Amino acid sequence: MSLGVLVVLVTFGVLIVIGAVHYTGGSRQSDDRDPGDIILEFSRAFPGEPIRSVSMTKDGEACFLRLADGKTGFMQSMGRHYVARLIVPGSLSVRVLEDKPGLWIEFNDSTLRGGEYVFASTERAAEVSLWLVDSMALASPKTAEPEEGEGNA
Repeated sequence: MSLGVLVVLVTFGVLIVIGAVHYTGGSRQSDDRDPGDIILEFSRAFPGEPIRSVSMTKDGEACFLRLADGKTGFMQSMGRHYVARLIVPGSLSVRVLEDKPGLWIEFNDSTLRGGEYVFASTERAAEVSLWLVDSMALASPKTAEPEEGEGNA
């Protein structure tokens, strides 16, 4: 067997092994994101915000946090790092996804990526949407009461 044929056979064999590993999913990054890591990262960004509950998206790229005072926190993966923020009124628009258990969120005042946030279940998506509604209701202005001398005369 000549050296050229041997090089071609070895190269072909290596390509088959690489293709098999890629086809079976062995080349995908494992998603080892842990809610505990999310809590630590969010606590670094917002140390005075106690966290009650964490809800991660199905792909682990984003996470919504229910805070103790009713506000909602948000963490989004940017490579190996996270961007953390508090959800405030007027900062986002939300729609329910028709065909998946998730939400379509567009951030109005930020450079954060918006888009589809798909959860493991419809119940989880509904829970996060309620968190977002509560966050907006907490900060909504209360009905103005007439000042002294106004109104009833």
